[in-house]
Amino acid sequence: MRAIGFGLCLAACGGAALSPKPTPAPTPARTISDPDRPTIDPIAALAPGDAPQLSWVVPGPVQLELGGTLIAAGGSGRPIEVGPIDHQGNLERIAVRLDHARFSVWIDRSHLLSVLTRDQRIDVLGVPSVGEAEVVLRAGAIVRRLAHRNRSTQVRYLGALQVEGWVPDSVLADRGPPHDGTGRIPTGRKTLMVVPGAVIRTEPRWTASELAIMANGYFLDTIRELDDAWTEVSYQDGDVAVHGFVSKRDPPGRVHRWHESEGTTTVTANTTVASGTCLYARPRGEAIGYVVGNRPVDLDDTSSGWWSLTIDTPWGPLGFAARGPSKTELVSCGPLDALPSATP
Repeated sequence: MRAIGFGLCLAACGGAALSPKPTPAPTPARTISDPDRPTIDPIAALAPGDAPQLSWVVPGPVQLELGGTLIAAGGSGRPIEVGPIDHQGNLERIAVRLDHARFSVWIDRSHLLSVLTRDQRIDVLGVPSVGEAEVVLRAGAIVRRLAHRNRSTQVRYLGALQVEGWVPDSVLADRGPPHDGTGRIPTGRKTLMVVPGAVIRTEPRWTASELAIMANGYFLDTIRELDDAWTEVSYQDGDVAVHGFVSKRDPPGRVHRWHESEGTTTVTANTTVASGTCLYARPRGEAIGYVVGNRPVDLDDTSSGWWSLTIDTPWGPLGFAARGPSKTELVSCGPLDALPSATP
């Protein structure tokens, strides 16, 4: 799993990361599983597989098991790549695959980002744009839903460019194939250097609508220089393509950033556990994950052969239960083919 530096963002502007207002997360009632639903092995579901369907989430409050304690997110606010496993009502069970551990959690679907299923021209103001000026999001681009009306959804995308506009509901999904958008695609044209906040508009006038805002990039392709202020430009990468107009005299636009937690707490390790060590939702609860590789963790003896085992995650330090007669004899449930070779 890797943190994703694209997609939509939480609110902050002017290039500074400001903490957004947290979305209220109601404590879900304990859900009774449908007896007709197929039984899912949570350990087997953690394997990536040959052609997985992936989802992307912004870390929010999670439960290790249905009806369990709601754990607040205390880590990074950047989206992460996860594997969809199951769902119950408004909750989605996702597989989190880190370098040092794999486990599953339940999270409210409101924290899921959306995936474009095909290339889509963006209606910036909710109406189709005209002329050659346009912005297109490519299939696989990750966006966040902002609003809905009729059969259209307002979305925001954040990559090298920030794009906000309306798309048909039919082009959005909550999962898709693995996606690794390529960087800027050179066109051979003269390069124009701009700063984050530079606004690309539909026409060469300051009152024209915004097509996109430069967010994390610096270079555009020059199509033609119109005068001392305005330049017709284009940009394209694996997620987005834009054709519009930029002015060096235009004041910077509002740039959104992913919320970054300040002073995030990390685990103070007191021992190293063996690769494959089983992670349980609670003492005498369900096995929902395992440690990958011999890893330092915070391990405390609770009682009766159960231990509290805490690791670093995108949610901050996350505590699981582990089982065994001693800290060197903890139960393992990690599949051998999913673990690295043993080290002496």
